[in-house]
Amino acid sequence: MMLTTVNIFFVNICIIFLVSTFTFYLLRDRLPIQPDSMMSTRLYFGLANGVTGILLMHHAIDLNGALIDLRLLPLALSALFGGNVSIAVTGTMLLFYRFLIHDGASLNVLLSSVITLLGFLILSFICRQFITRQGYFFSAIVTVGSLLVLWRLIISNSPVDAWETIYIPYFILTIGGAILFYRLSSLLQQHFVLYSYQSYLASTDQLTRLANRHVILEKVTTLEKSNASWSVILFDLDHFKTVNDTHGHAIGDAVLRHFSIILNEYCPVPVTVGRYGGEEFIIIIPDSEQYSPVIIAETIVTAVQQTPFVMQDHAVSITVSAGIAYAHHQPAEMVFKQADAALYEAKTQGRNQYRLYQS
Repeated sequence: MMLTTVNIFFVNICIIFLVSTFTFYLLRDRLPIQPDSMMSTRLYFGLANGVTGILLMHHAIDLNGALIDLRLLPLALSALFGGNVSIAVTGTMLLFYRFLIHDGASLNVLLSSVITLLGFLILSFICRQFITRQGYFFSAIVTVGSLLVLWRLIISNSPVDAWETIYIPYFILTIGGAILFYRLSSLLQQHFVLYSYQSYLASTDQLTRLANRHVILEKVTTLEKSNASWSVILFDLDHFKTVNDTHGHAIGDAVLRHFSIILNEYCPVPVTVGRYGGEEFIIIIPDSEQYSPVIIAETIVTAVQQTPFVMQDHAVSITVSAGIAYAHHQPAEMVFKQADAALYEAKTQGRNQYRLYQS
C-alpha cells in the first residue's frame, strides 16, 4: 500500500513539473509573474494551476471518498507568484470540479473538502499581509496547509495503517515537493526572463530600441515568400555629420533616439520600423494598399521638420530625406536599391523631402 501511495504522489509531482514548465514557457514574454503583474497574466497563471489541480484529482488516493493528492502545491504556487487573484482562480476551479466529480461522496466529505480549501485560501490571504519574503511565505502556507489536510484526514474514518501508508508519505512528499518546485519555479522564471532578454538584444538596435538589420531582413524574406504587396521607405537624416562635428557624438546619438521616437509615433502598428545603419532608418510596410508609403513618408518628413531636437540651452533643427520603392515581385535586394536611388534623388534635389522611385 505504501509503495502505491508513493507511486501516485510521484505521478502528481511529474504532472506539476510538466504543466508548470509548459505554463512558464507560454508566459515567457510576461515573466516574472508576481502579485502586481498584469491582471490577465495572473488570471492565466491561476487557470494553469487550476488545470494542474484538476489533473491531480484524477491521480489521487481515494480514502473513504476523500481525494488525497498534492493539489496543495499548485495552490501554493498560485499564491506565491500570482497573489490573491491567481489563488482565487485556482481555488474556485478546484472547488467547482470537486463538486462536479463527487461521484457519490457523502455530503460531509464534500463539506470537509470545501472547508479545507477555504481554510487554505484564507491562510494564504492572511500570510500575504504579514510575510513579505517569498521563501518564508511559501514555507508557511505549505507547512500549515499540509497540516490542515492531515488534520482533516485524521478526523475522518481512516484505515488503521493510514499513518504509515498515507499520512507520513503525504507529508514528506508535500514538503519535499514544495522545496523542489519553489526552486524549480524560480529557476524557470530566471531562465525564460534571460531568454527573452537575450532575444530582445539579438533583435534590437541598442541605441534607438528599434528593430535591427537582422529583423528587417527576416521580415522582408517573409513578405517575399507570401507574395504580398509591400513597400520600403529609406530615411536619412540630413547633414548628420555636421551635428556630430558641431555638438559631439553624444548629442548625435540623442538626435538618433529623437528621430526613432518620431518614427514610432507616426507609423501604423503593422509597419516594421528599424535602423538600417548609421543615420539611415528603414520602414517596411506589409500592406501598401491599406497603408500608403507616400502618406507615411510625407507625414514623417513634416513631423521631423516641425519637431526640433531640444538640448539644455537651445534647439537643434533637423530634417530628413526619404526614398520610397514598391515591391512588384522583384527580389528584395532590388527593392532596396530602388529605395536607395529614390533617397539619393531626394538628397540631390535639396533634402527635407521624399521621392518615389519611378521605374
